[in-house]
Amino acid sequence: MKKILKFSYVTILAGMFLTISCTKESLQEEPVNLAANAKSVKTTKLTGGVKKLLIIGIDGCRGDALMGANTPNVHGLLSNSVYSLDALTESPTWSGNGWSTMLSGVTHLKHKVTDNSFLTPNFTTYPSFLKRLETYNSTLKTMSIVHWAPINTYIVDGIDVEKTLTTDLAVKNEVVNALTNDNPDALFMHFDDVDHAGHSYGFSLNVPQYKASIETTDAYIGEILTALKNRPNYANEDWLVIIAPDHGGIVTGSSGSHGGSSYEERNIFTIFNNKNFTANKIEKAADVTTSITGSFANFNSNAIYASTNNALYNFGTSSFTIECRVKTSGYTSDPSLVSNKNWASGKNRGFVISANTGGSWKVNIGDTQNRVDISGGVIKDGKWHHLTLVVDRAAKLVKTYQDGVFVGQATIINGFGSLTSGLPFAIGQDGTLAYPANVNGNIAEVRVWNKALSEAAILNYTCSSITSSHPDYANLIGYWKGNTGSGNVFIDSSSNAISIPFANNPTWVSSTASLKCGSTAETVVPKMVDIAYSSLEWFGVPINSAWSLDGRSWLPAAN
Repeated sequence: MKKILKFSYVTILAGMFLTISCTKESLQEEPVNLAANAKSVKTTKLTGGVKKLLIIGIDGCRGDALMGANTPNVHGLLSNSVYSLDALTESPTWSGNGWSTMLSGVTHLKHKVTDNSFLTPNFTTYPSFLKRLETYNSTLKTMSIVHWAPINTYIVDGIDVEKTLTTDLAVKNEVVNALTNDNPDALFMHFDDVDHAGHSYGFSLNVPQYKASIETTDAYIGEILTALKNRPNYANEDWLVIIAPDHGGIVTGSSGSHGGSSYEERNIFTIFNNKNFTANKIEKAADVTTSITGSFANFNSNAIYASTNNALYNFGTSSFTIECRVKTSGYTSDPSLVSNKNWASGKNRGFVISANTGGSWKVNIGDTQNRVDISGGVIKDGKWHHLTLVVDRAAKLVKTYQDGVFVGQATIINGFGSLTSGLPFAIGQDGTLAYPANVNGNIAEVRVWNKALSEAAILNYTCSSITSSHPDYANLIGYWKGNTGSGNVFIDSSSNAISIPFANNPTWVSSTASLKCGSTAETVVPKMVDIAYSSLEWFGVPINSAWSLDGRSWLPAAN
């Protein structure tokens, strides 16, 4: 989908924005008392010289492919870089969301861009870091030279130069010219051809066309770095060079795609390079797995499900958390795992955790007029997976976790109504008890809480059973382990003791399979929001708490 949208943008806008430049605008942001320090960044030589910044954005470039291809110019930066191949962007992994997040330093929950349509962006409150630099010091020369037109059309404004070109070659030539004949202080640039190749042939090092596009881009980067180092005053300049994509991608048949929440789509790389940096590779924590052994009900037909009409599991407008484990090697369509709604439409009242097409899973809530949907990663692999849905009414958020690790979140709009469907709470079916698809596998460890659990509470008990020592045990209102090995009842291990009968006697199967227990990877690797934050810090801009930036800095302490 992105490929079509992106190409249409270029087709429509290329002629209009071929060589656009903008004069400085009168900014509407509060100056936050920075005027007294405004000149220091431009005129004072700090460690290594006058601070300068070049950000090279490579649309849709997977880190494993970048490292595996013949890319000597990028590889040559790593000996003086803080870098990570395990960095993460936000979902949904559309370019509109990715570049908006990178440039503004906040997630889509604030900048409001979730796809490539830019229907209701909020860059007035959360502008690009380039605009914040101009507010801080209007003498700084700020530039944005891009291939994908919407970056300059929607995200970037209020800076000195905006240029949108129609090819990566033209972008490279324009950047080389700017570094040779102009004096940029902060230059953001964007390559697009790697993403084009990914959409056309697949996002993988094993795809020759994708690999070749990455290698061509690396050659362009080499020319840009040469132009930078040949600047007459280079010896007195202190350049921070950042390289990152907006998202990863997957192979789908003979082509590729992105836009979902899978790790392969969210995984990006970040490179923070400076001549004074010492190499520091930031890696995610190792995954921890455990082996799950037991005898579990086999949900191998539409008629195998357990349900109860207890009103305790209709949540109205209250917060709640649903957890379950699933092990499956096959299914069709989008069968419900745990639900209390009519899954024929996502707008119907209630919630659902379901399998999803392509071997993944998703969650949905609806109130008849509105719906929220979040997609998860792959579950159709014969392994156990722990899935979590959190509905936090106080924070107005829906969050999802897979195997204890955060997957994605979405906003619950003001006025989102009751989720009380009046239908049964069901395991292995939707609330109608008649949905025409089944998961063909095992469902266990179904947990229902009448509060929004914290990330720590989810992670710490992903691979553990729930006991009275759990910090939120008083909020556990249903707990069906599903490992009794026989019978036609799901026994409730919570204090409510609401055991749920099966509609038909299930077959119980003994099995052993692995379950990933999560890791702290989400908190120890760079995120897309960190790039704007690090860029502002590079120039010594005091980060105003009123900006509500979501990132952190990855620059060495002495920069």
